[in-house]
Amino acid sequence: MINRYALVRAFVLFGLATVFLFSSASAFHAKDRKIRIGWQIPWAIQGQLVQALKHTNIHELVNLQAEFVGFSYGGPLNRAALADEVDILLTADQPAAVLLSKGKGFKIVSRMMYNRVCLYVPPKSPITDLGGFAGTRLMGPIGAAAERVAMSTLETAGISAAKLQIGQLDMSQQNSVIRSADAQVVRWAGVDGFFGFDPLPAIWQGEKLARIVSCGKVVSVVVASDEMLMKRRDELEDFLTGFVLAWDQFRQDHARFGRLFLDEASIDAPLRVLDDVASIEPNYVAPSIDALSLTLSEEDVLVIEEAQDFLAKKGIVPAGFKVRDWIDTGALERVLEQARFKELAGKVQ
Repeated sequence: MINRYALVRAFVLFGLATVFLFSSASAFHAKDRKIRIGWQIPWAIQGQLVQALKHTNIHELVNLQAEFVGFSYGGPLNRAALADEVDILLTADQPAAVLLSKGKGFKIVSRMMYNRVCLYVPPKSPITDLGGFAGTRLMGPIGAAAERVAMSTLETAGISAAKLQIGQLDMSQQNSVIRSADAQVVRWAGVDGFFGFDPLPAIWQGEKLARIVSCGKVVSVVVASDEMLMKRRDELEDFLTGFVLAWDQFRQDHARFGRLFLDEASIDAPLRVLDDVASIEPNYVAPSIDALSLTLSEEDVLVIEEAQDFLAKKGIVPAGFKVRDWIDTGALERVLEQARFKELAGKVQ
């Protein structure tokens, strides 16, 4: 006769063992898997930092097992994150806010860099300052940070959106229009000026195809998944240590990592253009590793909140979404407190 209590006990023990084995296997899988870093191939400064991670021994020094997954811009990168195809994202304030608003556990863990978004006109344009844009027709990537910063800049100068004709033209379309235009035009195909983001405006100005009138600042960030924050926090700290070291290498050798970036991004431009692109970022000219800053200041958070509000007005993020609730810089603070990167900096090759 079968002892019912013994049978139940056996089933319970079997169930517990199965759960233990499954959870152990899951933990092993997560730990064994490379960190999938999503980055944007044609994006300057960020691109040079990735080259420093890829083309030095930083990954060995911090035991970083990484796979770099490249994207053309922030939209596809967000979709990959939501599909669990990347663990860490190098991204700008607006795409970060869109991703965080989905409530899938991602959080901002560090500042990455400042980058420029600009308003620019043909070299022969009569527009020489922001006041000259009153009553003009402008085009650029609608919904992107370039639109937000351009409109905010013009409003600060006393020019409301009601006084402007605004249209959609992405960066690749702008490139076609600008490169096909006659050098003497004062408008591009009936448009007085464009707005967009580096490195293309800097390249066009360097080639005397455009003239930049004004530039504003975007706060770009490092975003990590819930798994990295909760289950793989040691690895997240290793990555952030490596990221500080990447910045240290880049600040010391702009040319080396600039050339590597231009090559991988297939961008035909002189290195001096990258100096213009990076002119907004203090870390670019930091005198030492101690002077590097990856923390988010209150001003930085306010800029990201501007992105949040801009997106909310367009119905892209919920009205009640608060980006401050999705910032966790604890791992970065721990890395900076330990100052392990200082010990490793001299070993980077």
